[in-house]
Amino acid sequence: MPIIDFLSIITAGFFSCIVLDIFGRLLLILFKVPEPSWGVVGRWFFYMVRRGEIFNPQISDAMPVNHEVKIGWAFHYLIAVAWAVVFYIFFISYPLLDLSYRNGLLFGALTTIAPLFIFMPFTGQGVLARKTDMPFLTSLILLARHSVFGLAMFESFSWFH
Repeated sequence: MPIIDFLSIITAGFFSCIVLDIFGRLLLILFKVPEPSWGVVGRWFFYMVRRGEIFNPQISDAMPVNHEVKIGWAFHYLIAVAWAVVFYIFFISYPLLDLSYRNGLLFGALTTIAPLFIFMPFTGQGVLARKTDMPFLTSLILLARHSVFGLAMFESFSWFH
């Protein structure tokens, strides 16, 4: 893989995650929509790696771990770079679809599957957030956040390709 492709993947992962986080902050400021609990994310990741506990529905009540917020943020950005690899494969390396805003939006929307069908059920929040206080709204917010993420992913890759 040429160095430019490696740099485009890292840049796209970080840029799209930063845009996602800025959008999340705006949702908090303007509409009081809470941001994800990076401590719980970090705790889940720690327990998953150290103890092999992928399905951990009581993770919110589990014993906190040192630096769990930092671990959560690092995992968040690691996942963004992993999504950038997927984006690179499907839109740059072996293009199934054109590199466009529409397809970036579609990609971002499709990434919503991960939290709604993997992370949330594994952390006791249910499939499609059904065990949260407002499952439909939570799902819509995740869709909006991930759609912005996909648009930013497209934008970043368009700088290089």
